[in-house]
Amino acid sequence: MMGTEDNLPQYLHLLKGQDPLLASLIQQLIEYRATIADSEINRRLLQELISRYAESELRLNKLNRELTLKQDRLEQDLSAAAEIQKNLLPNNVNYGEVLDVAWRFQPCDKIGGDIFNIIQIDADHWAFYIIDVAGHGVPAAMVAVTVYQYLQPGSGNLIRRPREELSPPEIKSPAQVLKFLDREYPFERFHNFFTMNYVILDIRSGILTSSSAGHPPPIILRKDGTLVPLTKGGRPIGTIDLRMAADEPVVYQQQQEQIGADDKLVFYTDGFYEYQNERGDFYGMERFREQLKSAKDRPVADMIAAAFKSLMAFGNAVGPKDDISLLGIQLKKLGSG
Repeated sequence: MMGTEDNLPQYLHLLKGQDPLLASLIQQLIEYRATIADSEINRRLLQELISRYAESELRLNKLNRELTLKQDRLEQDLSAAAEIQKNLLPNNVNYGEVLDVAWRFQPCDKIGGDIFNIIQIDADHWAFYIIDVAGHGVPAAMVAVTVYQYLQPGSGNLIRRPREELSPPEIKSPAQVLKFLDREYPFERFHNFFTMNYVILDIRSGILTSSSAGHPPPIILRKDGTLVPLTKGGRPIGTIDLRMAADEPVVYQQQQEQIGADDKLVFYTDGFYEYQNERGDFYGMERFREQLKSAKDRPVADMIAAAFKSLMAFGNAVGPKDDISLLGIQLKKLGSG
């Protein structure tokens, strides 16, 4: 058979000399059979490609369905986590005869790295803090929630229990609390750091003691419109290893101020004054300060609402690039414990 196929061109050449018409017909027949064979090969290749495509499409559709289900579950989990985080924040209500409290919290994702709280330590003392964990989303939120747990009233991290049974417990100072957290949250362990304000208020005397770990300073808004920033403190929490490597002492300075019943205390994160509008302009601290001054005679809830409204009006309600937290506190009257 192979010999015949090999000699076919020579045979056709000879046949053309003897019978050109027959040679032409045989040539056309050979070409037709070749075309039929090529078509069959192409048909089989096409069927194989269609079959593979159909299988790939089925696999892709299955993966898309699985991905959609996983995305839906993730969205549900994030929504649940956001609700839990929101429930950790103080209730937007009056604290009996002691404090007026109001706040706004706007994460840039479903959940964020900002958290704040108000804690009654004993009959005369209340603690306030605000935290801003670097980054956004789930990793930052997880760190924030663990710090929240560390600072629960019954954790033992806010009060030093006396060695002698009859001795009263000692309230840890803001500097002591921040130094403790700096030791508990080294960067090498959590791969993150956070800034923080911590303030203790004696509601009988009106004396507050504050310290900051790299966080924007809280502001006392006096009844005459004077703004007093609480600037004393130290480095962000989680930088202890860097400071020790540089032989820098781990110290958090403290500041004491007196407040009255007509004064307000304002905490915030940098996401507030670094909020940008569509042109990229920052809201800025100067605008924030002027807004606070304009609300000095208003209740703390109105002051916080007006400040947030001013922020959203500035940015035309564009989504923030960073978590935004704003907390306002007012002591109703001295000696109200």
